[in-house]
Amino acid sequence: MPVLGASAKIVISSMSLADLASLASSVAVVVSLLFLGQQIRQSNRNQRSLMQQGRSARNVELLSRLSDPRISDVISRAANGETLTDQDCFVLYSYMASVFWSYEDCFFQFHLGMLDPKSWASDGTVLRRLLGNPAYRAVWRFARGGIGDEYRSFLDGLAAESRHNPVPANLPNTLRQYIAEEREALQRSQDVRP
Repeated sequence: MPVLGASAKIVISSMSLADLASLASSVAVVVSLLFLGQQIRQSNRNQRSLMQQGRSARNVELLSRLSDPRISDVISRAANGETLTDQDCFVLYSYMASVFWSYEDCFFQFHLGMLDPKSWASDGTVLRRLLGNPAYRAVWRFARGGIGDEYRSFLDGLAAESRHNPVPANLPNTLRQYIAEEREALQRSQDVRP
C-alpha cells in the first residue's frame, strides 16, 4: 500500500505541475494580449497625433501664404468687389482651391477615424465661414469638378447653406477695430490702478 500511495502522490504531483504549467501559460497569454492591446492603443494615439500635426502644418502653411503681398492684394480686391485681371483670377483660384484640397484630406482622415471629431468640427466651421465669402463660392464652383463625390456633396451643402449667411467681416477692418478695442481696454485697466 505504501508503494501505491507514493505513486498516487507522483501522479497527483505531475497533474498539479501540468495544471500549473497550463495556468502559467494562460496567464502569459492574457498578459501578452493586454500588452498588445496597450501597444495598439498607443500606436493609434501616435497616428492620430501625426494626423493632427499634418493638419496643423497645412493650415499654418495656407495662412502663411496670405502674407504674400500678391495673394493678399488679390483676395482683398476680390472681397471688395473690384475687377480682377486674368492673372489675379489665377492667383485667387490657386490659393482658394488649395484650401479646399487641404480640407479634403481632413475630410477623409476624419471619415477613416484618423482625425479627432473636434478637429473636424473646427474645420467645418472654417469651411462654412470661408464659403460665406462670394469669392470662395465662385472658386468652389469652378474647382468642384476635380473633387471626389463625397467631399463635393459635403461642400456643395455648405456652399448652399452659406449663400444665405451674411458675408464674413472684412478681416483688415475687423482686426483694426479689435486692436483699437484692446488698446482702449489696456488703457482703462492702467488708469484704474492706484
